Amino acid sequence: MVNDLLTFIIAGHETTAVALSRTLWLLAKDRASQQRTFEEAKAVAGDGPITAALVEALSYSRQVIQEAMRLFPPASGIGRQARAAMELGGISIAAGARVHIPVFALHRNARLWDNPNAFDPERFTGDRVKARSRYAFLPFGGGPRICIGAGFATIEAAVILATLVRSFRFAPLAGHKPKPVARVTLRPEGGMPLLVATR
Repeated sequence: MVNDLLTFIIAGHETTAVALSRTLWLLAKDRASQQRTFEEAKAVAGDGPITAALVEALSYSRQVIQEAMRLFPPASGIGRQARAAMELGGISIAAGARVHIPVFALHRNARLWDNPNAFDPERFTGDRVKARSRYAFLPFGGGPRICIGAGFATIEAAVILATLVRSFRFAPLAGHKPKPVARVTLRPEGGMPLLVATR
């Protein structure tokens, strides 16, 4: 129970905060996507509160967050331990061996993603998602061990993003390019300074 509670805290705070900081940075550099996110938030909620009940209608906001997590997954890698001896991709793996899935590299693999280093929220439209492997995008892991907080984090991030972009304009700080540093999460070295103005 303690492990599950810790997972909820991490999934509901640390990873979401890191994902949102990168999302806002990417939108600060892409004004057209930022404007589209703003317009969607206004169309869905007007000036009223943006709640979890509206998340389904915030499709573009969710696409933006997914694309940000593709480029900068909050958990840059996933570790697993083999329960039994097996062969994976032609490689023998002993029982008990630790296996590492480099999510950051997977999300930028040119065999899985066109122009993999570009920010393109359109990658996450329904048809394009259905056309690729479920295991090409693993910000929350996958299979029976997928992150228990994935649904909550997705709702929380969409509500916060739409609320922030509806109220504020974001612009990048000239010359600042935050370097990703892998710790428990993939954090931007030196934080994420942005220029913020009210709408």
